[in-house]
Amino acid sequence: MKLSARGALLHRQLYVLLKEQIVTGRYRAGDVLPTQEALCRQFSISRITVRRALADLGAEGLILNRQGVGAFVTADSENRKHGPDFGFIGEMRRALKETTMKILLLETRRCPATVAAALGLADNEQALHVVRTRSRRDEPVALLDGWIPSRFARAVTAQALETSSLHELIAGSFEQLGRIAQEVNATLADPIVAQALNIDVNAATLKIDRLVYNRDGAPIHYLTMWTTPRRTRLVMEVTAGDIDGYSVGRLLHDVRQPQIARVRLQAGGRR
Repeated sequence: MKLSARGALLHRQLYVLLKEQIVTGRYRAGDVLPTQEALCRQFSISRITVRRALADLGAEGLILNRQGVGAFVTADSENRKHGPDFGFIGEMRRALKETTMKILLLETRRCPATVAAALGLADNEQALHVVRTRSRRDEPVALLDGWIPSRFARAVTAQALETSSLHELIAGSFEQLGRIAQEVNATLADPIVAQALNIDVNAATLKIDRLVYNRDGAPIHYLTMWTTPRRTRLVMEVTAGDIDGYSVGRLLHDVRQPQIARVRLQAGGRR
């Protein structure tokens, strides 16, 4: 297999390939990776490219490079892929305990048109805008950009956010949360996202747009969240009864007919 420089740097491509093989268990703790010479031959790349990919894996704690011996998979890599230990609320509570929060912005202002429509607000109606980062072991794991209708934001202050979850402040308690709708996309980090997550501009990110309702069915929080796949995964769990339902999720293909095809169709219709 020959790696191509189209679309991504070669060392990042090799990093992604090797990381996937490690976290899925093809290479297990204690296994030695192919030699640098073997990787060079397998992917038709230079030794410096291989070294950079191995350095990234080492920096993430997935391998341990031993001079003159090789690169060994660490025991820590065995714990990278696991399912959720709790339900959604339980995971949120655990995230609060395991991460630290930093407020980047907290102000009341008019929200974007798409957000206003989702929250059922008038075009000139204001909402509380909260931008935060969450970090784990001093590494930023998520950038969160949220909008809350003013009538649900009375308890949301910088001081309250130091000790309470945003959703608890909005809804009163986790148990008062209703349904949650979300859309997930893969995006490239713009300069703002890159700086917040401490990653390169145009690095791959996972973007989640989430609309949260309360028990009464009112939309109370529109959240856009960016994470880096280097530190975060999206895990979902559904019941057997939901497998054939829309609640599991569905793919919407926003594919437009090529312009040249439309021109040909229009020309054909005039004959």
